[in-house]
Amino acid sequence: MIPINISATSSILYIALCLSVGSSFAQTCDSLTLDSIGNPGAYTVGSLTKSDGLRNGPDYRRATIYYPTNATPPYSGMAIIPGFVSGQSSIQNWGPFLASHGIVTMIIRTNSILESPETRRDALLDALVTLKGENTRAASPLLGQLDVNSFGVGGWSMGGGGAQLAAVADPSIKAVMVLCPWLDSKTFSPTDINHDAPILFFSAENDILAPPASNADVQYDYTLQSTSKMLFEIAGGRHWAANDPSGGGEYVGKIAVAWLNYFLVGDTCYCPLVLKTPPTASKYLLNLTCSSLVSVDEVIPTTL
Repeated sequence: MIPINISATSSILYIALCLSVGSSFAQTCDSLTLDSIGNPGAYTVGSLTKSDGLRNGPDYRRATIYYPTNATPPYSGMAIIPGFVSGQSSIQNWGPFLASHGIVTMIIRTNSILESPETRRDALLDALVTLKGENTRAASPLLGQLDVNSFGVGGWSMGGGGAQLAAVADPSIKAVMVLCPWLDSKTFSPTDINHDAPILFFSAENDILAPPASNADVQYDYTLQSTSKMLFEIAGGRHWAANDPSGGGEYVGKIAVAWLNYFLVGDTCYCPLVLKTPPTASKYLLNLTCSSLVSVDEVIPTTL
């Protein structure tokens, strides 16, 4: 019988595994960079409104769903709400943009433009009911095409505050994106926004309506350290700097796509894209590590 060198065999297997992992990752991820994320994305976009049979409320008033028409389902979804005294049009461009990157996105307006963050929370939760319902509505082009376990919420200003409250109320929410978020700093406490959903904050350096020092920065700090979180403050930006994905020299949209694809869709290729500070950021904070990517420590044999 020929003796087998266990140590040498294990080493060979280890090297082969590393080469295999590296080759696989390179083939699927190397061509993806932050600057390769376009506006619009690769997919064509369709839309749905009440006239197409879309459910309307009762906790929100009117909505538009944007969806990719030539991507491969199942699709993740987002519901996004505007801020105080503002309608759908103030954040509308997020809908077709995210849909062009493969994420079904529902833009809603509130029953009253004067509603509080708490009421905006309820509107977002109701919007998720509608969005999930499209997966089973017989006449919907999204019939059977949604991943109903992969939905997120977002919002601008008071809507951003409402999105955070929604994530506390509904632990099934997988990701949160807030645009210059506002919550009453005199009344809210850290426990009000303690949730497990990964959260992306966009704030604006020159925002006088929701100054970062008393809003986004505080909310970021109050968010549990165990929750994946990131804050991108847009240099020279004002309160509406993140209302359009073209904000921050296009990096608002690029970072949003990377964050949502990683945490909502589950594509690990996008994780490294958020680790480098964009050139248009005046502040960039995150507690994220790309731990789901295969590392040498994860494939090395325990004994050789």
